[in-house]
Amino acid sequence: MTPSEKLVFTQTVEALFVRALENRLTPACREHLRRAGLALDQKLERAYTLEQWKEFLRIAAGHVYGGVPAEAAYYSLGERFMDAYFGTFFGRALLGVVRLAGPRRMLLRAGMGFRAGNNFSVVEIVERSPTSVELRMNDVLADLPTFSAGLLARAVELCGGWRVVSIPEEFDGTAATFHIRWAEAPAEAALAATDGDSGASRPRA
Repeated sequence: MTPSEKLVFTQTVEALFVRALENRLTPACREHLRRAGLALDQKLERAYTLEQWKEFLRIAAGHVYGGVPAEAAYYSLGERFMDAYFGTFFGRALLGVVRLAGPRRMLLRAGMGFRAGNNFSVVEIVERSPTSVELRMNDVLADLPTFSAGLLARAVELCGGWRVVSIPEEFDGTAATFHIRWAEAPAEAALAATDGDSGASRPRA
């Protein structure tokens, strides 16, 4: 690893592959991950290269969501990642803050959240209305932008957003712009979102 190399930190890898997918990884999948550099039966490295992370995602998408269209598989991986990330020690503390702040303020600070998990993410936000933004990511963290679309949509839901839509556009293989919009959640829907069911329509795999 070099100082200029794109790195994904251990807490990001742990959130998805140890917490979110632990019970869904078959022995064959674990062996495939081990050959790619992720030995889940050993202590995780402090960081992995972005290319390693992308390969881990490819393996998970193929094993866990075999037969599912890749776009939907990656979207679901993004959702699962966000649920698990907010289950970590750091994530639980952060979730309490962002729930109070609401979706808009959370998205305006999204850059700091991404940089807690890697050393390269740059996020730019343009507000279009009180409940819609354009979010530009310099790197979508995966082969397909639907991974980040899923995690962004789930983050908005967990912060109280309702009927969330997260659409990636202008994907150039690395960067993309996400059009994110939501409705203000009624009180009973906000409670449901904390239990993992916001009632929003989204392409779960």
